Amino acid sequence: MSDITTLAVQKSAKPQIEDVLPHYVGGQNLQNALNFISYLREIKLKPTWTLHNAWKGVYKGKVIYYIRLPVYPSHFSHKRPDDKTDWTKSWTFTPYLHNIEEYQEKIDCEEIQKRILDCLKYANPNCGRGCPCKNKKVLFTKQIHLCNGESYGGCATWFTNPNEVEIEWIKKLLELEKQARIERKIQS
Repeated sequence: MSDITTLAVQKSAKPQIEDVLPHYVGGQNLQNALNFISYLREIKLKPTWTLHNAWKGVYKGKVIYYIRLPVYPSHFSHKRPDDKTDWTKSWTFTPYLHNIEEYQEKIDCEEIQKRILDCLKYANPNCGRGCPCKNKKVLFTKQIHLCNGESYGGCATWFTNPNEVEIEWIKKLLELEKQARIERKIQS
């Protein structure tokens, strides 16, 4: 029997995330992940295998999120302070909020604002991409410097083991981003 957690098997099988998740995540984190993935399928943002332990969702021809399972500890460096789960037993959801400046005023929950800011990929002078980064934004009244490489050219924030409250906000963020992409396309 082949190990579905290995890159070699995943490259040929291109597994559904639901088949791989239980090898890493358990308990409430697994239930939250499975319920959320079911929701993503319902709204036609299904996760598609793309890399070792990584699935992406596409909207209007562009990536709108990634889901990652353990491969590198750095993917799991932005956990809630109360989350004591080992990185090897975690999952991370990364929404690509490229248009967040257009709807940031609708994110009125200070806890989620703080979580988004805490989980952003900021400019790193050692990233090798010419930082200090020129990608400056004002987000929730704070000036931030995003690294084009680390943040995939936009506003990528990483939610590790999101709880039910965070998942509800992630759903709202995805809807806001989808709407902003539609409006931007209409204006083009």
